[in-house]
Formats: sequence, structure tokens, C-alpha cells
Amino acid sequence: MKFTALLVLFFTVLQSARALPEAELQRFINEAIKAGGGEVVIPPGVHLIERGLIVKDAKKLRIVGLDAENTVLQLPPVAYALAAGTTAAGATAIPVKSQRGFKPGMRLKIEADGELDSFTKKPRPFHLAIVKAVENETIQLEAALKFPVPDGTMIRHEDAPNLIEIRGASEDVLIEKLTLDGGRVDGAPPIRGHTQLCAVLATGPYSYEKGRTAPPVKKLRISRCFIQNCHGRGIALYSVEGAEIDDCTIRDTSDEAIDFDHFTVKSFATHNHIARCHIGVELNDANDCLVAGNEFRDCGTGINLWRWCKLPGLNEGNLIVQNVFEHTLGNAVQIAVGTKGNTVAQNEINASGKNGIILSGEAQIVKANKITGSGMKDLLIQEGKHEVSE
Repeated sequence: MKFTALLVLFFTVLQSARALPEAELQRFINEAIKAGGGEVVIPPGVHLIERGLIVKDAKKLRIVGLDAENTVLQLPPVAYALAAGTTAAGATAIPVKSQRGFKPGMRLKIEADGELDSFTKKPRPFHLAIVKAVENETIQLEAALKFPVPDGTMIRHEDAPNLIEIRGASEDVLIEKLTLDGGRVDGAPPIRGHTQLCAVLATGPYSYEKGRTAPPVKKLRISRCFIQNCHGRGIALYSVEGAEIDDCTIRDTSDEAIDFDHFTVKSFATHNHIARCHIGVELNDANDCLVAGNEFRDCGTGINLWRWCKLPGLNEGNLIVQNVFEHTLGNAVQIAVGTKGNTVAQNEINASGKNGIILSGEAQIVKANKITGSGMKDLLIQEGKHEVSE
């Protein structure tokens, strides 16, 4: 990057004593990307992010805060409603028990059975509609519903943003010393946002049937950040290579704290502190990843390794070593069907609500783990032949 461009970016952001508008932050990021790389320094303050910051085709980009605890990027409270009574297909309005944040033109994600999915051959667990108007406890729609809406159905914003989204041919991106707050507040409904409402979502091109369809996002590093209050994942990586997530504190997420998902390879999660998350770390169709030296406290599940796609050679060669698990509600470590040759070693597991380690797949290596106080079994082998030595 040209030195002059870096200098302008650095001092413009540094000298600002106010919470920066989202558009201004996005402009600084875009200028750094256009210049071929550089550093965007964000000053202390609470910076409201309503649309999501987009990093696309970036090279050698740094997005850093001056003070991790006091430099906050925050999503607004989630937009949602709950259906009041059953609404039939063909209706053009949905009565709701409560609603917050909906506006005309918004796309609604109605979490009830919709059209058949071409991959699973089952109904998708949602269908879509567009808001025409909001009148007290009724949402008026632009078109008739194609599918019914049962009583109590969660309705939320289909285009809800992530705080930071990394796409395209991005490489060598660093996110450091920031608090990333997903906007979840007391009394909010139980939403699992999946690839929405995350602190960081990075995704390269892929398909379930073919795997990667273009080069992945490479060499993303997220370091020394506080990540909290997310309805989605803390960090979600899809088709990413060589990512490093280190020395972060991730707490109070409704989904996974860290997600190594479809076709993510050779990525590390090390020395992170994870508390009160639905799942600490998930590995799904991921290969040759390292999860080491992390601390998991009061999570639903500690680590979940499983298969979704049917392509051969997935879910192999992952290392889960030297982690500490305290008081998981369910299993501390669970290895599912369709996985092979993964290592679970030298972990300390205490007071899991269910099993310490639950094992399926083939040829897993489990050794030198210290497991105490399990609610069910310390080690449960459900299927397969494995190398086990405790």
C-alpha cells in the first residue's frame, strides 16, 4: 500500500473523538482495500453497525482497535416477532404477539416449513415474505403467503447483518483488539442466527455437491478480541484456509463460539476463553484443523465434530488437544458418524452434564485425557474401531 494512503487512513480514524458512522468505517475499509492493503485503526467508543461491514477481495488489511475493552462494534437489538395464532397459506397479514424493529420493505424469515430443499429432500425450515406495513400487532405483507405460519412461529429479518463479513479473494486480513457485540439483550428471544448476526463471518465460494468452487479466503487472523452477545456464531468460517483465532474471549453466544465449517482447512483456534455458548467449537466438513489450549466454561457442548456434505475425505486429520472443559451442559467432546482419523488428546474434562467424550466414525485417536465427574460416562464409543488409551 502507498504510504500516503496509510497515513490518511490512520490519522483520520485516530483523531476522531466520536462514535464513527458505519458508512465512514466502511469507507476507510474500502480505501484500504483499493490501495492494496493497510491499517484501519478504530478509536475507543461504541460504534453502531446496522448494515454490517463488508471486506471483499482484501489483501494485507488490518482492522484494529486502540483499546480492546472500550472499542466496541455493536449490532442493534434484533428485529423479531412471534406469530399469534395460526395463519393459513394465502393470507396477506400475520397477527403477532409482539414485534420489534420491522419496517416496510424488509424481508421476513418465517421459521416454519417451506419449500423442499434440493439437497436434503426435506422441507426447508423457513419461508420468506416481504413487509408491506406494520400496524400495531399485525404485519401486512406485499404478497400472499405460500405456506402456513403456526402459532408461536419465530419471525425475523432475513437480511439481518453480521458485524464483519469477509468475502471473495481476501487474504492476510487481521482483526485485532476490538469488542464485537452482537446486540443480544436481556429478554431477547432464543434465536440461533446461523450465518446471520455473527461477529465475524468469512466465506469463500463453495457448493455442497462440488466443494470449493474458487479459491478460499486465506490467512485470516482474529486476535485479542472480546466477542459477546451474538444471536449467531461468534466466528464462522466457510471455505477458509489457514485461519488463526487466538487469545480471544467469546461469551454468551446463541450458536457456536467458533465454527470451522464446510471446506475450512488448516485453521487454528488456540488459547481462547469461551463461556456460556451453545457450542464452544464446531468442526463440520473441516480438515487438518487444530483446536488447542482453549478453555470452555458452562457451554452446552464443548466441541462438536460432524459431517454434513457427502464428498469423500472430509472431517479428517483434526487435532483437539490440551483444552480444558468445565461444566458443559451436554457432552464435552462429541465426534460424529462420517468422520475419520481425528485426535483427541491431553484434554482436561470436568463435570460434563452428559459424557466426557462420545465417539463415532472410524480410526479416531483418543489418548491421555483426564476426565472427572461426568454426568453419564467418561468415554462412550457408539460405533467404529478406534485407538483409545486413557
